[in-house]
Amino acid sequence: MPPKKFKFRLEQMLEMKRKKEEEEQNKLIALRREQAQEFQFKAQREQELVNVHEELKTKRLTGALNINELRWFPQHIKNLEAKIKYHELRIQELEIKIEEQKQAVAKAMMERKAYEKLKENQKAAFEAEIEAAEALLLDELATIKFARDMAKKAEEY
Repeated sequence: MPPKKFKFRLEQMLEMKRKKEEEEQNKLIALRREQAQEFQFKAQREQELVNVHEELKTKRLTGALNINELRWFPQHIKNLEAKIKYHELRIQELEIKIEEQKQAVAKAMMERKAYEKLKENQKAAFEAEIEAAEALLLDELATIKFARDMAKKAEEY
């Protein structure tokens, strides 16, 4: 008779917990990627704003500023400042979402680890049970052998 193999009854639940943790980690990665993109967009807008200020300063110094540009530059500067503010707010929003997602990942990880610990404990109990059964069987065999040896010695006398 081949020895019994350990089978964890909650293996499907453990797999679901592993997948859930992976999904939560992927969501966190996506949020961090989005945040990095927002930082990049903000930096681009800030550079555009610096360039516009430099262009305006150059045109004022050279006297090449016309009436249309006098109207356009302040509007363009306000527009860029508004975009920068939008990106700052978006970055703050993403920081909050990232913190929430970190907590979701930690929770999913704890749930998975709990099931893995349960599996380890059940496997250890199963192995202890098998060892106890094997020890009992070996004791019985030793007792039978001893009884046979004693019977043999009794017949010899």
